[in-house]
Amino acid sequence: MKIRANLYINEQSSKLVLFPVLSETVDHLLLKLSAALFFSGSLPIVSPTLKHSALRDQEFIPDVMALNEAGELVLWVECGKTTPHKLSKVSKRFRQARVIVLTALPHEGRQMAETLDAESIARVQVWTFQEGEFARWSALVGEANELIGEATETSLNLVLNDQPFMTELQKIRTS
Repeated sequence: MKIRANLYINEQSSKLVLFPVLSETVDHLLLKLSAALFFSGSLPIVSPTLKHSALRDQEFIPDVMALNEAGELVLWVECGKTTPHKLSKVSKRFRQARVIVLTALPHEGRQMAETLDAESIARVQVWTFQEGEFARWSALVGEANELIGEATETSLNLVLNDQPFMTELQKIRTS
């Protein structure tokens, strides 16, 4: 499934096209779309490639990232399941960046936070949709979408394909 979206968020207009890379699931694409919205104020780059200058000499790529005015990576977002090894490497290599894992379900977020704690991986935050909210989100998003509204890093207040959608993320782990 390919997701096309016309975005009118926080009085800014943009377009976004997401398609599965390396057998990504629809849920993964939906998390990427939501991350792009949550971090819309940071001018997110969705699905960057290793060719991006901010990722040079790097073996991993984020699902969503943002840069500062100097072109330095300041936000690294992983959507859904990822390995502690990757998160450890990224959090050490990009010390100036916030590293966030966004999960669809609270129990996935708790599991990720427990794993990070058990392996003493610092500087990685885990945020999740609240119970039932990701299911509502996925039911509203189709292949062609129009999203109008406001977004902050942890909340959405949108009209999505003529349907209202409001949600607030739960922060499971903040460091």
